Amino acid sequence: MESNKYAIRILLTLVLTSVSIFCIEKKYLVAEIRGETLSNYGNVEWADNIVLLIDDFEGLNSDSLSVKKAGFFGFGKAKISLDSTQVDKNILASKTCMQISWLGNDCYGGWGKGVGKNVDLNTATDHLNFRVYVPKGTGIEENILVKLEEDDNSNGVLDQDKDDSWGYKLKITPADKWQVISIPLKDFIDSNAGGDSILNITRKGGLHTIIFSFDQVGKYTQDHKWFFDFICFTNEKIKG
Repeated sequence: MESNKYAIRILLTLVLTSVSIFCIEKKYLVAEIRGETLSNYGNVEWADNIVLLIDDFEGLNSDSLSVKKAGFFGFGKAKISLDSTQVDKNILASKTCMQISWLGNDCYGGWGKGVGKNVDLNTATDHLNFRVYVPKGTGIEENILVKLEEDDNSNGVLDQDKDDSWGYKLKITPADKWQVISIPLKDFIDSNAGGDSILNITRKGGLHTIIFSFDQVGKYTQDHKWFFDFICFTNEKIKG
């Protein structure tokens, strides 16, 4: 009987100690990483289908250094910046989105993000998703090349002769509203000679980079803009 009482006292002591430690440490808990947490999307019906949230641009500072530190980059005649004027009231929208501005004619350009994530993606079922706003005033049916770059040899560096790049040509009709794009991974095509020619983004060989390239450069003017938001992978097609 005494041994039972002693065991109960030890158990209660351990419980109280654990609760005390939690209460003390709670104020030191670090906030979740900006742009990569799903805690704000509990009301999204398909939130449980999200395999990986690449970025929702939530809380990103507008200065170029902050954007660069978050892994974003522009190349060619495409300039990246944050925008708050095109944000809508959709549950997926945040205070800011990514704006791409075209700076000149007859050149190449695009933007992307260095992801550096090791995650198991199922080529047969998973989709790459994002929201895009292409102003109707452009009058151009957009051709955007979406590219996924793998880290097949798991060295954290993109080696063109050892790592795969996968491309998908996307057509978007301009509209003065946000559109949700959901692309099956199985529809991406191997676009380089390197790697093992298998789309196998795993916890060993991760996703290195996501890139969006614009290839109708002869039709673009300096007034041409695109807006992107909420980039993620899901285990099924979504409708937004």
